Amino acid sequence: MDVENFVLNSTTLLIIVFGLVEFVKTFGIKGNLLRIISMSIGICLAVIFKLSQLYPSWSPWIDLATFGIVIGLTASGIYEFLNGRFPKNKI
Repeated sequence: MDVENFVLNSTTLLIIVFGLVEFVKTFGIKGNLLRIISMSIGICLAVIFKLSQLYPSWSPWIDLATFGIVIGLTASGIYEFLNGRFPKNKI
């Protein structure tokens, strides 16, 4: 994956929200506070996504920032999310 082929859309944003929420969980945040943070992350990313459509000149910078978040989450949040939910193969 590279920045030139990165596509920011609702599916990408959903994956980023999952990753960020899992990342926030590593700090021990639980319950209603986690729900509020999750909702806030979703709202912020939706606003940023709409800004990229309203201001096309901002789009490359927004794509670059979200691409950076995805790369960072790959190393932290998403790995832990998948590792904890899928059983290991016993071959």
